[in-house]
Amino acid sequence: MGAHSKSRHGAAHKPSRILTQAVEAQPWSRRYPAITIAALAGTMVGAPGGVAAAMVAGIGGAAAVAPQTAVVATSPLIVAPPSPSASASASPTPTAKPTPTAPPNPYAHTTLAQLEPTGLYGAQSYSTAMASQWSNAKIIVKVAEERKMPLYAAVIAVATATQESQLTNLTVATNADSLGLFQQRPSAGWGTAAQLTNPYYASNAFLAALDVYAPHYMTLSLWEAAQAVQRSGFPTAYAQWQSQAAHMVMAIVNGTAP
Repeated sequence: MGAHSKSRHGAAHKPSRILTQAVEAQPWSRRYPAITIAALAGTMVGAPGGVAAAMVAGIGGAAAVAPQTAVVATSPLIVAPPSPSASASASPTPTAKPTPTAPPNPYAHTTLAQLEPTGLYGAQSYSTAMASQWSNAKIIVKVAEERKMPLYAAVIAVATATQESQLTNLTVATNADSLGLFQQRPSAGWGTAAQLTNPYYASNAFLAALDVYAPHYMTLSLWEAAQAVQRSGFPTAYAQWQSQAAHMVMAIVNGTAP
């Protein structure tokens, strides 16, 4: 009896000390309101239900009291894109780029006085230019513009070609080995026959020589400037075509040429 009574006394003593601590701290009562001191005591002494049952009841009670603490993700988080007005206001307004403007054409609105800086010399001759002659004259003017030469140089070249070949690209030699618009000779070092019968090449060759042999051509009469390049036996013959050459160049530059 004594041993049995001592064992029961010991078993009864331990729960009382645990219950005293539970009353003072009550950690379960703060987290699970449904857990009572009796439920805690029942667990300690092996009573059915105990804390497990009280926790179940406590979870239900806590959910009812503070539902915001139980968050269940049932679908992925979807973030709505910003409205067009919001993004438009947030993005900087693009700055319009200035439209590039072409530089002014230095040859536009050319006057006849600019094409006849030293005046005419002697009687003038005229002829009606055909389409092929206009085409060759346009090539001469284009080359003068590309070389950035005064258009009086183009007038000198057109008048010279009119005297030498009637502004025709001669592909068959007529005077020894003379060829092309200016009757330039391969044997004199002007270029090959294929080059000299190319109006673009021939025009470049003439105007380059004009810069070398008559650098002050703007102060020279047309025939003097042409003769410095061509070394003709009839030097003043070039002068007769100056007026026609000047009018052709002016029409080409001002856009009225056929």
